[in-house]
Amino acid sequence: MKHFRSLLLVLLSASPALAGEVLIPAVLRGPGANGSVWRSEIVLSNTTTENRFPIVSTVTLHPTGGGAPVSLEVTTGPKQTYVIHDAVLDWFDLEEGSGIVRVTWSEEDAQISARARIYNVSSGGEFGQGVPGLPIGQLQLDNYLPGVSGINGNRTNIGVSNPHDVPVQFWIELFETSGLSRGSFSNIVQPRSYRQFNDIFSWFQAGPLDAAMVRVQAINKTVYPYASIVRADTGDATFVTPAQ
Repeated sequence: MKHFRSLLLVLLSASPALAGEVLIPAVLRGPGANGSVWRSEIVLSNTTTENRFPIVSTVTLHPTGGGAPVSLEVTTGPKQTYVIHDAVLDWFDLEEGSGIVRVTWSEEDAQISARARIYNVSSGGEFGQGVPGLPIGQLQLDNYLPGVSGINGNRTNIGVSNPHDVPVQFWIELFETSGLSRGSFSNIVQPRSYRQFNDIFSWFQAGPLDAAMVRVQAINKTVYPYASIVRADTGDATFVTPAQ
């Protein structure tokens, strides 16, 4: 037993510490209307300012529902960009699935950016929305998502993404245009997953509002909350990140 513990400590100490991490709060591949398929494009770039050697990043999908994470290594040279148009399938080998994506690296002073686009293809072309990746260091406990709407053909979904290895408790509070609070409720997002609340106004007695604000206040760890405002007629979508 002592030998096993010593070996474990050596292995842990030999593992490189993370120098950076970017969180993409949600990706999806699954069925849409009329036999279509929702897909997720991931764009990963090496934006390190110095002209230096290639950077190895680990890209990990943590599936919704707590399935085993799927990881791969991506090596990017200076100013190099990867664009994977159907990443959940092509990178993570899933015909259907959703989850969060963590991009991590151990090289000090490296700069890696990542973002996603969740989209569908119809007879009229592609439609979807961009999903920015944010560095873990930019995530906050107290977050505001301004300008959300549930009227005039709009529907707003609120998501809360947790990159940490412990559950996070949080409060969601709704404010009308004047700044008056219209109520709040608490919930929990499980480790390395996201929780989405579709049609957020249906979770409050206030009813649909326009130009409202949602506050997401985490209790024990920082989170990445977002709003997705979707047009019912065209499917046009706007992705809202926390106000800085």
